[in-house]
Amino acid sequence: MFNTRRDILTGLSALSLGACATTPLGSVERAGVGQATNGGGDLFTLGVASGDPVSDGFVLWTRLAPLPLQANGGMQEPTRVAWQVAEDERFSRVIRAGETVATSEWAHSVHIEVSGLQPLRPYFYRFIANGQTSPVGRAKTAPTFGSSVASLRMGIATCQHFEQGFFNCYNDMVAQDPDLVLHMGDYIYEASWGPQVRRQASAEAVTLADYRIIHAQYKTDKALQAAHAAAPWIMIWDDHEVVNDYAGLNDENYMPREEFRARRNAAYKAYYEHMPVRLRSKPHGDHMRLYDYFHYGNLATIALTDGRQYRDDQACQTPDDGGAQMVNCPELNDPTRSMFGKEQERWLMPSFARSGATWEMLAQPTLFSRLNQTNRAGEAASWSDGWDGYPATRQMLLDAVAQRKPKNFVSLGGDMHSWWQADLKLDYDDMNSQTVGTEFVTTSTTAHSYAYGRFSRMLPNNPHIHFFDDRARGYTLIDLTPERMTVKFQEVDNVYSPTAPTKTRKTYVVESGVPKANEV
Repeated sequence: MFNTRRDILTGLSALSLGACATTPLGSVERAGVGQATNGGGDLFTLGVASGDPVSDGFVLWTRLAPLPLQANGGMQEPTRVAWQVAEDERFSRVIRAGETVATSEWAHSVHIEVSGLQPLRPYFYRFIANGQTSPVGRAKTAPTFGSSVASLRMGIATCQHFEQGFFNCYNDMVAQDPDLVLHMGDYIYEASWGPQVRRQASAEAVTLADYRIIHAQYKTDKALQAAHAAAPWIMIWDDHEVVNDYAGLNDENYMPREEFRARRNAAYKAYYEHMPVRLRSKPHGDHMRLYDYFHYGNLATIALTDGRQYRDDQACQTPDDGGAQMVNCPELNDPTRSMFGKEQERWLMPSFARSGATWEMLAQPTLFSRLNQTNRAGEAASWSDGWDGYPATRQMLLDAVAQRKPKNFVSLGGDMHSWWQADLKLDYDDMNSQTVGTEFVTTSTTAHSYAYGRFSRMLPNNPHIHFFDDRARGYTLIDLTPERMTVKFQEVDNVYSPTAPTKTRKTYVVESGVPKANEV
């Protein structure tokens, strides 16, 4: 059994060179490839990761970066990298192995798609380059599609700003031994803002070099490395992987279209270089495909959506502000405006109930439920960057759920730097209308919020929202069985110490077949 506390939390120590005897290193260390001109030091400063598990495999990731705060990571020449997958953490039973070449074109990152493994079991993996061995990671395959599954434990995180705190909630997440980690977006923040516990390497990312440095700096956080090494991850993104409030190829500060296109392409490329995503997600031109389904036997299906790349621009913009605002204008209700874009809508809408899974989850970046609120003049208004700014897409989704009737429908969100729990209503103008699902929004890993009083005053006008709190940082832990979903809001004591303790703030149970979360 993999001892997460020993092998991950307390050091992620690599195996000794003597443990590499199962792999012939001669093929990795051939002269002339990555030996003379690359930077010295530890090649694996950014750790290792796995992602997108399926029933016979998963993606393995690392990036060679002996000098992680340099844009090239301290690497120049192509470098051969060997990889191994074993049934045991001592690598006495290596069952898959291979070799690839890491190049400067993709920042010496490595993406390996492993296949041919057994379903629903853990495996151990590592990389070897230039005589160095990486830390050991553990990945777990998914069950076969439609097969009976007893349980799934999943950690959910979002909104991690390097400057505003240590990513210490991952310490507790790793200790909980999840089968899977779902990241809801804002994995990095492109700009410096807010209270500073430590300094971000770039005040604002614009170029590929900027984004590479920020991604690498975030990956040096030891708790984040531990979480990546402990379990496979699935991912969606939000705005700060590129820039605040961007929509498609539109920038909130009206950056010229071609300049912003170059900036977004740079951000997408750096994101791919630093995430355990499949080769099909490699950016091509202006596009990077992330939206997809994740299936876990007959227990769960998660629709992983992209709420940024394809969306229409925010409604009701002004000459001075091309980003999010409190608005009320006819454009808001234009039925042709979309959060997801028409192609992604066509992919998503017919999918509800198609897998037959007990739990169907929509992973999208933010609060899905309507939030009835007013502007400073006391007039009803909507936040244009959230789902209230795209009501036609939301209603289309709710109508599809009501029509297709999945067994249990749950929306999962992030972005808000706060926890939320709400009922999903078919018609938000009629609070007596059908409740078609349940919603949970995860608070931020570190990114701060200062809106407790303002949002709390809104709750009486939002009877479908049962809980809100933006005063604490943390993550969400979900346990699924065929009978129920148990959701725990895990709160860290503070984000100013790398080892701050974590406690359970709230626990909810959703019984299968009943679209209602009950606090326990």
